[in-house]
Amino acid sequence: MNSAVTTPPTEAIADVLARIRLELEEIAGRIDRNQAAIARSTWDAGVSDADYVSAMQDADLSAQRIAGIAGFLRLLGEETKPHWRVDTSQATGALKLAGLARSIGAPGLVLPMDEAEAYGEVDLF
Repeated sequence: MNSAVTTPPTEAIADVLARIRLELEEIAGRIDRNQAAIARSTWDAGVSDADYVSAMQDADLSAQRIAGIAGFLRLLGEETKPHWRVDTSQATGALKLAGLARSIGAPGLVLPMDEAEAYGEVDLF
């Protein structure tokens, strides 16, 4: 009988922080691009609506805050020690969007086909 204890796979915390930072930078950029596209199409009609202007300002602030958090994570990653490691498998399992699980989750993640199709579906409203 093999009584060897298996340890979960770990990775450098700096690598995890880098993946999260990249994802946050992409989200911030997407917010900026979408806000610009929406503004081009709706600004003339919405500029006199205080709620519209507030929503546009909120989107801009959200992008700035997300980019700020990404920068914070970049600096934290630079301060970590190479021997600081973490097992991200449980946290990866909690992610509900397949694309997000692939971009920030445990390296080498393979989702079953039915799970990959179910995650990240777009609901049109």
